[in-house]
Amino acid sequence: MSKNNFLVTLWRCVKTNAVASPFVGLGLAFWLPLPLIGLSIWLGGKSVANQMLSYQYNTQSYLEANHQVKVKLSVAVIAIKAEIKEKGGFTKVTIKTADSAIKNLELEIPTTDISALEAGITKELGLDLTTVKRLTRYQFAD
Repeated sequence: MSKNNFLVTLWRCVKTNAVASPFVGLGLAFWLPLPLIGLSIWLGGKSVANQMLSYQYNTQSYLEANHQVKVKLSVAVIAIKAEIKEKGGFTKVTIKTADSAIKNLELEIPTTDISALEAGITKELGLDLTTVKRLTRYQFAD
């Protein structure tokens, strides 16, 4: 109770004081501490930011951009067209699919040998060798 009486007495003293009266009357008693509060928040925020930025983080586990992702698609293959480019030493393979979001697939396999080509297509598509042999049409290009 004595604390409450102290505050009431202090308020009455400030209201009647000639020096403090303009501050109270104009509302400056509220606005004058605001720059001090802003300055303390700015300095406190700056010190917290400096402390957070000085931490060392291990980013190696988060940034791994050089790894290729292998996607396994299950597609119904309709036809395989292999265009063997003997001068280039590779084969361009075009695969037509049914009932899939991907209608055409294109691969480049670095071989011109037909048995190695069939093995590469088998490995890429996950099909058996007899199916690949049955669906593949070969074309030789210069």
